[in-house]
Amino acid sequence: MNDIFISYAHMDDQVLDEDQKGWITKFHRVLRVKLGQLMGEPAKIWRDEKLSGTDVYDDKIVSEFKKAKVMISVLSPRYIKSEWCNRELNEFYEAAENESGIRVGEKSRLIKVVKTPFDTDQAAEHLPKIFEAILGFDFFEQDPESGRIVEFDEAFGVKAKQNYYSRIYDLASEIADILKRMEGGSSSVPQTEPLAKTGKTVYLAAVTSDIQTGREKLLRELTDRGHRVLPDRPLPNTGQELMQAIGDLLRQSDCSIHMVGQKYGMIPEDSAHSIAKLQNDLATERIENHPEFHRFIWMPHAILTDDDRQHQFITELREDPRAHAGAELMEDSLDHFRDYVVEKLKPKPKSKTLSSLTSSSVEASGNPAVYLIYDMKDDEVVAPLEDYLFDQGLEVMLPTFDGEEADIKQTHIEKMIHCDAVLIYYGQADRSWVDMKLMNLMKAPGYGKETPFKAKTVYLAPPMDRRKQRYRTHSAEVVVQESEAFEPSLLDSFVSTLKS
Repeated sequence: MNDIFISYAHMDDQVLDEDQKGWITKFHRVLRVKLGQLMGEPAKIWRDEKLSGTDVYDDKIVSEFKKAKVMISVLSPRYIKSEWCNRELNEFYEAAENESGIRVGEKSRLIKVVKTPFDTDQAAEHLPKIFEAILGFDFFEQDPESGRIVEFDEAFGVKAKQNYYSRIYDLASEIADILKRMEGGSSSVPQTEPLAKTGKTVYLAAVTSDIQTGREKLLRELTDRGHRVLPDRPLPNTGQELMQAIGDLLRQSDCSIHMVGQKYGMIPEDSAHSIAKLQNDLATERIENHPEFHRFIWMPHAILTDDDRQHQFITELREDPRAHAGAELMEDSLDHFRDYVVEKLKPKPKSKTLSSLTSSSVEASGNPAVYLIYDMKDDEVVAPLEDYLFDQGLEVMLPTFDGEEADIKQTHIEKMIHCDAVLIYYGQADRSWVDMKLMNLMKAPGYGKETPFKAKTVYLAPPMDRRKQRYRTHSAEVVVQESEAFEPSLLDSFVSTLKS
């Protein structure tokens, strides 16, 4: 019995250069090598190699694909038009359904590989219904600006070659998992049975082509750790159907992950915005109605784009409180972001931690708690402000500067979680320090803060310069101390908000 049957149109194996192998021939060889490495033994892969020029159907082909555990359909415009390719596909589907079933757990034994884009409306007449529920493996990418299609083939450059091997790895991992389950007798697991009861359901938002590889790596990380990742099937193309599908998937999810690149991306039919923005907007609505829902948003550090629409979207994510509500927004390396998300999604042990102790001490006082954040250089000048807040009946938390770096960071997180409001004193520190502290506040829900801050204020104090006087942010209220002495009246609104 063969492990895999490759169904393809022979036209798609024609070489572009006489010195090269055909695309299907190379695909077969690389997949066999990678599968063998993953499974520890050679994989049995069969395809019809003898025919050329035309697609001919015979009994040998029928017997081979009916014995296969998995069929890979390499889709292309020629494949869709080929009577014999469609017959292979449909007969494998029927044979599998009549025997052990087309599904192994939640995975399909029929795998869709798209070599070259094709007319989906035309294909719908020929492909089995299950194809609508299969998230395929695209071996091409489309430039959202020019619309140009670039197939993953070394003939099209280094990047296309790298994308090719990355996608082969994803495909081999999927097939290896299916084959292991079939060998283990798990093909009878009901289709509704989740892969891992201990994992979370994560909506991993669709991304633009410039960061697709990073999304695939994160997808593998999450899946390998037992999380269910959505979307698990292609999203619709039209605006209204797309919005409905994304909303349904978000309602099934515990959290969502949004990765933002340099490109704005494709705008769906009947829509005014890119898919990336639509997904973020719907996740924002989700969190407004269900505060327990959580989001992770990532973009590269110091991201640059020459697309005005994407620049506006990035600015909105950074500065509009609604756009990043309930989210942890990270501008860091993708590796650090991936490690952080994986760690945050781990099940938390039920134990008495610093978090519960801090919470108890704050609740015991019965007074609103303010976390006064300042740089160590301002330790002396901030004293009048600290005294004033305390005299107003507020519990004042101060930053910790002594001890191990990890302990200092953990204490900072705990105080953010359990305070009612935050006052950031912007004195001798620089602008990047303030921005970092505001970013920390955005991440607070991810650290475990269950209620929003009642007030967030940045207190500008001397020394002043032109740029500091022009400091503005949508993430917090900003007040400016014009003189050298502390001005209590600047905090009237902050204090009254807490007392009310």
